[in-house]
Amino acid sequence: MVESNEFERYCIQTLVIYFGHLAGGIVNNVKAKKSLNDGSNISDYKEFVDLLEINISTLAGKNKANDIGNTLRNKALDFVEKQKKPEPILNSGMEKEINTFLDKNTLPTERDIADYTKYLTLKYGGQAKNVEKEIIEKVKNQIKKTISQNRIKGEINDLLARFQEPTKTDIDDFIHYLHLSKLVFEDDELRDEVEKERLYRKFHGPQDTVIPSQINELVNLIKNTTNKDALSKKLRKQELSYLIKDESGVSDKSVSEFVKLMTPSENDTRDTLEDLGLKHLISDK
Repeated sequence: MVESNEFERYCIQTLVIYFGHLAGGIVNNVKAKKSLNDGSNISDYKEFVDLLEINISTLAGKNKANDIGNTLRNKALDFVEKQKKPEPILNSGMEKEINTFLDKNTLPTERDIADYTKYLTLKYGGQAKNVEKEIIEKVKNQIKKTISQNRIKGEINDLLARFQEPTKTDIDDFIHYLHLSKLVFEDDELRDEVEKERLYRKFHGPQDTVIPSQINELVNLIKNTTNKDALSKKLRKQELSYLIKDESGVSDKSVSEFVKLMTPSENDTRDTLEDLGLKHLISDK
C-alpha cells in the first residue's frame, strides 16, 4: 500500500494548510467509508476525493472545497500512473539466451538479429518488434561498454607512460578528467585498475589493450571514413545500420553521436585537459 498511503499523506498535508489539526481526522473519516490500496484504480481515487470534498465543503464552502478537490484529483492521476508497472518485454529465459547470443556475436548483423528475434518469439512468445528493439539496445550497450573500457585502459596506459609513480593528486586529476570525458566508472575501481597496471608494469612491462576484433574493425572503418553519407552506406552494406539509427531512423545527429562514441577526437581530449589546467597529463606521443 505504498502509493495509496503516500496519497493519503499528501491529502493530509494539503488539508493541513486549510484546516490545521483537523486534517488527519477528516481523512480518517473518509477512509472509514472508502479505503485505498495497491489495487485501487482512478475511479477509487476519485471516489475518495469526492468524499473528502463533501466533508470539507461545510468547513470551507462549496467553491473552495471544489478547488481543493480538483487539486487532489490531479495528484491522484499521478499516483495511479506511478502504480502502473510496465510488463517486462523480455522474460528471464529470453534474457539468458540473448546474453549467450551476444557473447558469441559481438557485432551481429541485422539479419542475425532478425533471425534470432524470430527464434526467441517462436520459443517464448512476445512482440517481435519489441524483442528486436531490446536486442539492438543490448548490442549498442555492449559496444559502448567495450569502447568505454578500452578508452579507460588506453588513458591509464598514457598516464603511466608519463608517470611511473603517479601521486594521489595525479590520480585525482586523472579521475576528474575522465568524468568530464563522460566515461562511466567507479572511482575506487579505477584507482585499483591504475594500481594493478602500475604493479604489472613494474614486474612485466606494459601490456597491450585487447579489443574484440569485430569492434576493432568497426572502429577502423569509422576512422577511415570521414564522410557521414559514405559511412552510412558502408554500415548499410554490412547490415550494421541499426547502430546509427534512432527513433526517427538514420540522421546526421545519430551518426555524429555514434562516431563520437567510437572515435573521440584527440584534439577534444587535449582541449579538455588544457581547460582543466592538466597539461601535464597530455601525452607527447
